[in-house]
Amino acid sequence: MNSIINRFLSNLKWLLLRRQLGSYKSKVYISSKVTMKYPECIHFGCNVGIGKMTCFLPVKQYAGVRYNPQIIIGDNCMIGIRNSFACIDRIQIGNNVLFAGYVHITDHSHGYEDVTRPIALQTLISKGIVVIEDDCWLGFGSEILSGVHIGKHCIVAARAVVTKDVPAYSIVAGNPARIVKQYNFENQQWEKKI
Repeated sequence: MNSIINRFLSNLKWLLLRRQLGSYKSKVYISSKVTMKYPECIHFGCNVGIGKMTCFLPVKQYAGVRYNPQIIIGDNCMIGIRNSFACIDRIQIGNNVLFAGYVHITDHSHGYEDVTRPIALQTLISKGIVVIEDDCWLGFGSEILSGVHIGKHCIVAARAVVTKDVPAYSIVAGNPARIVKQYNFENQQWEKKI
């Protein structure tokens, strides 16, 4: 009985939410307690699953500055529990991307340059948009920071902090993340990087 009620409530929530979204294709599965601030800035592809307590937090205005944020999630993406997406410009996720739990992606940080003002009152700063191409897997507790472009078919290890671009067909780990393996198409295997 509880599963029927939960399914009904989930469908009702989706019916109300889809009118507010920037765009969506179809089949977006939203678990409980998902937060979507400014849903008009959020775009979903087809067959997207969103885990419990995930937050989509586009920032339209902060410290007197207006922004035009966009969070774009491609087709067949599965987002684990308690993920967070925060942007002032754009976070763009390709197709078939898997997210473990507690992944954090942001395209900005707090300004801190003016030491006479509290950090909370300073404008937000960014190194650029975040792009994650198709077929990637983001491990538990990983973080992707502003200005990062992750190429196709990459793996980000658990708790890695990605601060710079990652070429396609790479595995990164650590804080800051560095390449630990890359796929060699000539011998068709993953090779360790020293």
